[in-house]
Amino acid sequence: MVDTDGVRISQLAEAAETTPRTVRHYHRLGLMDEPPRLPNGYREYRLEDLIRLMRIRWLADAGVPLGSVDTVLSVSAGCEDKSDAVEDLTALIDGIEAEQAKLAARHARLVVMLERAASGTELSALPTDLAEALDSAIDNSADQALADSLRRERDMLELLAISGRAPDELLSSYVSMLADDARRSSYLSAISEWTGLEGRDPASVEAEIDHVAQSLISLYPDGFAGLPEDSPDNRPAMTLEDIIEDPAQREVVARVQRRWTAGPHEGR
Repeated sequence: MVDTDGVRISQLAEAAETTPRTVRHYHRLGLMDEPPRLPNGYREYRLEDLIRLMRIRWLADAGVPLGSVDTVLSVSAGCEDKSDAVEDLTALIDGIEAEQAKLAARHARLVVMLERAASGTELSALPTDLAEALDSAIDNSADQALADSLRRERDMLELLAISGRAPDELLSSYVSMLADDARRSSYLSAISEWTGLEGRDPASVEAEIDHVAQSLISLYPDGFAGLPEDSPDNRPAMTLEDIIEDPAQREVVARVQRRWTAGPHEGR
């Protein structure tokens, strides 16, 4: 119990399970009024001071910044319009929910990593079903050149996934495409033709470049609205030139990307 006739700062702090230094800090911030000094030089705190201190500690423990504490307490005392307090508390809740979403996503990624590590499977930033589908396509490739191209395709998709530039629609569409026998066959044929472009002059294989690009576009005629463009204000850390060294192969990917970004109703 706190003596309502008055206690010193050390006793007040002890009752609130804090320190005199913290109480003085609240004085400096204007969160608590300083009682006048008695003739003996000491300050005496009363029950209302303890209640104020406990309320400040309660709000701080809940995550309310000290800069917002006075606003919230003023509302509870009926001394201020509630709009500022509601705005501050709403912002705090929004921040917590955003952090919870980040933690949930991080937890989900770590669970997948753990499962793949425990099974001896190579870790990947791609969704498990897509990584497994691509691994299967690579393992069952008809020749080494096609397998190497599929590995490069997987690496490019992973790069997009890690950078946050791969729409969920794009990744999920890859899974459904690889699960469909006819579309998978068309995809593997296009990748095989794309592999054959390596080392050839783009001007001399214009028709082949266009054919491969159209084959890939036909697999996803509606494109992907979330696919970002390489505009000056949205330029990735790595460009197509960094990822695909061969000019002819790079031109195929550039045409597909332009069409997907433009949408289904715009021409090439």
